Amino acid sequence: MSRPKNKEEYRQEMAEAFAGVLEEKGLEWRKEWIGTGGSAPQNGITKACYRGSNAFWLRLVSMMKGYTDPRWVTMIQIMDKDAKYHPKEKWHLKAGSKATYVEYWYPFDLKDKKALTWDQYKQEIQGGRREDEFKLSTRYTAVFNACDIEGMPEITVPVNDEIQMDEMVRKLSDGMGVPILLDGGDQAYYSPHQDKIHLPTPGSFENDYAFNATALHELSHSTGHPTRLNRPQTGMFGTAQYAYEELVAEMCSCFMGFNLQAEADSRHIENHKAYVQSWIQAIREKPDTLIKAIKDAQGAANFMDWKAGLITDKEYEALRGKTLEVKIKEKDRADSR
Repeated sequence: MSRPKNKEEYRQEMAEAFAGVLEEKGLEWRKEWIGTGGSAPQNGITKACYRGSNAFWLRLVSMMKGYTDPRWVTMIQIMDKDAKYHPKEKWHLKAGSKATYVEYWYPFDLKDKKALTWDQYKQEIQGGRREDEFKLSTRYTAVFNACDIEGMPEITVPVNDEIQMDEMVRKLSDGMGVPILLDGGDQAYYSPHQDKIHLPTPGSFENDYAFNATALHELSHSTGHPTRLNRPQTGMFGTAQYAYEELVAEMCSCFMGFNLQAEADSRHIENHKAYVQSWIQAIREKPDTLIKAIKDAQGAANFMDWKAGLITDKEYEALRGKTLEVKIKEKDRADSR
């Protein structure tokens, strides 16, 4: 992928790549997605995890190229001319390696004609300046996967033995106030009207992980309840809205899969194959569909992390504060139409 000229080109590339993966792999993409890299995409120097569409894109590229390392770094970090990033190591980019681009949005001060950090922008707004004195700008930064860098030490992925899948599901069910009833017969589903999850008995699944992975998917749906994140959930089976909600739940499960190495069982895969073609068509016709699904899925995963006790109240509030950025982005998009 060459450097994108604008956000439309960037999103079209991402949408086409994901649609291609869906065509090739169906819902098996989810199993490979969780198994790639072992943790969320992160900067190899700062250890900061990518989020939203950048996390999705880097994970997708890793899956397509077979990368098994979640770390990504810039060319400046690789070269390290001032020896501040890895002073005792010499890193070299392998011949033929190609960059992947991540999208960075930032506020631009129209009055002073300069870029600001988000913290600086918030300070300006708190100081009395108006939102229309700023506009949202974007730039694309080239990053390279650690698998393409010689001299970079191997990553040590910590194993969190404290998190058990069954305990995680119980914590989420209790924390979100969503009962899980084992009366679903041969069906697994979330009822928005009842705000309850209905599953087959555990013995109906291939193993414990299959049972818990299915419960996790249905819990992802429950984040859309009006008392939680309030996503539209009135679409009937076979409609575009119904398929979209399934896509959000699948992505949310994948984001949660960074913490939970869970795999969906064959029953789960078969039950949802019918949606794949709908996703492909919608994503190709309107790439912003994918961006919106990623945003909704990331928000749902953040909410579930909070309710599962994986992040604190303060950390969740900070993540919710990111909606300020989204609000400005959506305003800019509307103004540009």
